[in-house]
Amino acid sequence: MAWTILDTKPTGNVTDLELLKRMTYALLENGDNDATGTTLMTQQFSIQEMLDNANLIQQRFLRDCAPVILRATQGSTPGQNRYSLPPDHIHTRRMTWQAQVAGSKAKSLISTDSYQLDRGTSDWEQNTSAQPRYFNEGSNLPTLEFDLAKAPAQAGTMGLTYVPQPPTLTGAGMALMVPDEAESAILYGVMGELLSSEGEGYDPERADYCEKRYSLCVEMVNALIMGADALAGNQSNG
Repeated sequence: MAWTILDTKPTGNVTDLELLKRMTYALLENGDNDATGTTLMTQQFSIQEMLDNANLIQQRFLRDCAPVILRATQGSTPGQNRYSLPPDHIHTRRMTWQAQVAGSKAKSLISTDSYQLDRGTSDWEQNTSAQPRYFNEGSNLPTLEFDLAKAPAQAGTMGLTYVPQPPTLTGAGMALMVPDEAESAILYGVMGELLSSEGEGYDPERADYCEKRYSLCVEMVNALIMGADALAGNQSNG
């Protein structure tokens, strides 16, 4: 049984090669020469270091504010609680379950973990008389697997909204999977990682500045997605 993906992964217009060029200029790695994005004029940072961190930061940014999401559906089997997630899954934003009965409606499931299930619904693994109310992606489960709780007593359909894994950046002109307006988040996030690492390039003041710029980008994108009022309300409640 596999997920049916309902969307196509979007991409922006900024490429990894353009990102490398901007980092080369910002980190003063090109000396008096024009930045090509594929060679550096010093050995302070390597192209591979930049690319490795760019892949990590892009995943981190997508998870932090979910500017890109995919939707998928999959059938559920009566009595079965363990299912696999899509192979490109990073983070779940929403999970639903709908009984395959005329007139039934999809119900949003509550995210939980094994600790809460074992203490709040101790028979969740044995009793299949109720419709699922929770989903568990806890660290005690195998990678890319989750549990429905309780297991469905009848056939149904699961709906998943999730953050997908972006394509690996190689420096060959691969487009970033973030909106063009958020490209600076990747730029500053990567530079923050590089400047905070041990070695000749260690520069805590510039690293702190870059991290703050990254956080500002996350806040901006969250405000665009959620609305400034909703974001302010979440911060005041947090």
